[in-house]
Amino acid sequence: MSSFKKLNKADVTTVDYAANKRWSFNFPSSDVGPSGSINVYKAKKGTFSGSAITNGQYQSLMYDSVNHLFYQTYTSSLDTGSLMFNVDTYESASQQRPTASYFDYNTNPLLIKIIPTGSGALTTFSVINVSQKVFGSKILPNTLIISSSNAYLTDDGNGNVWSGGTGGTWVGNVFYAHGIITLPNAGPTFQALLYSTTSSISFQNEHIIYENEVRCIVRESDYNLTYNPTLLKYGGQYITPI
Repeated sequence: MSSFKKLNKADVTTVDYAANKRWSFNFPSSDVGPSGSINVYKAKKGTFSGSAITNGQYQSLMYDSVNHLFYQTYTSSLDTGSLMFNVDTYESASQQRPTASYFDYNTNPLLIKIIPTGSGALTTFSVINVSQKVFGSKILPNTLIISSSNAYLTDDGNGNVWSGGTGGTWVGNVFYAHGIITLPNAGPTFQALLYSTTSSISFQNEHIIYENEVRCIVRESDYNLTYNPTLLKYGGQYITPI
């Protein structure tokens, strides 16, 4: 007969649970800016010297960072190392381009990745950075909407952002696990919507919550005794447990 039971570590299991929430923000607002949940920057190919600044970030550095991380056309003076297209495939750097080692964050064959490399107005594009406290583990595919009175952008679940739905006009990418949205093929109309008071951005996030599951085996002879004094009192006298 037992009144207490010791739990073994093997009886405790940690499981994850994916919670989701829909977020919506207006442009501009207190939530959209350098200290808000949504930051909008501009990226432009060029040299660091004399580079313009948007929201405290150099446009040329933003271009180099986005290009290096997601578009894989960044080059350096290094001519050795390996190209890591996925966790199983490596190639010699000398076979492709002078570069350091890199990792391809999205190998989906349906992902369109194009970044401006020339000069002119289209070389400048917008980068939307969502705070991790908002997107959690990732932005859920097929939930991104950027809209205004004259534009409506959505994602197709493969990391592409379209105007007019899939098959319309491709304007950029959303990198779900990083909370990064780039609009390298967005013309002046789409770029302007990020600074219009009639525009908004919404998406559904995924936040992983970890729960502990405990297995407790109770036999027939267990817990047949209580120390609750109200149950041990009979006829005004306390019963002494045996």
